Amino acid sequence: MLAATIAIKGLPYLHLEDTVSFALQCMDDFDVQHLVLIKEEYFIGIISKADLLDTDETNTLATLSDSLLKVGIGATAHFLTALDLFTKHDLTLLPVLNEQQECIGVITQSQLNDSIAHFLGVAKPGAILVLSVSPFQYSLSEMSRIVESNNAQILQLNSFFDEANGALIVTLKLNKDEAGAIIATFQRYDYTVLHYFGNTPLNNDIENHYHNLMNYLDV
Repeated sequence: MLAATIAIKGLPYLHLEDTVSFALQCMDDFDVQHLVLIKEEYFIGIISKADLLDTDETNTLATLSDSLLKVGIGATAHFLTALDLFTKHDLTLLPVLNEQQECIGVITQSQLNDSIAHFLGVAKPGAILVLSVSPFQYSLSEMSRIVESNNAQILQLNSFFDEANGALIVTLKLNKDEAGAIIATFQRYDYTVLHYFGNTPLNNDIENHYHNLMNYLDV
């Protein structure tokens, strides 16, 4: 999904000649901590409620031009780029800009959460496996073969490197709830199954692996 496809309209844009009190009222009305400032339809920055509260309410927003946050996302950027910007700048909304730097809409935190949930397929039924593997052992083709050999498919795969123990943590979302045979196959191939969410109870072997890892991390 592109940023432009999840951008929404309806939130007000502020102008430099607007007063601080007007901006605060708009933020209260729409329950946000940030709003976009434009000049003749062109984006000039984001203003935060925190900055407004430290300013005389009769002042215009022009007096806060040095405090504006110059952060936006291109209309053709992948929407996950917005997640990074939200996190880095602690935003409640993010302007979406076209090539001319005109604001064509905004992404709100709620809209971003919904889009991420849809992207990850969290509403779809299916088991979730969390594996710990050596980065040198990691093979997407092997993991796919293990899952597919048990008449299932991987719907979603995410991974991150755990610097604490040098392992790659891989999370798999499958298209079936029962995954006992898949877990057993992963174990035969020396994968450590840290967590399992589905219809099959964790067996003792998985629990032992998990507790051993936790004990190792506590050292």
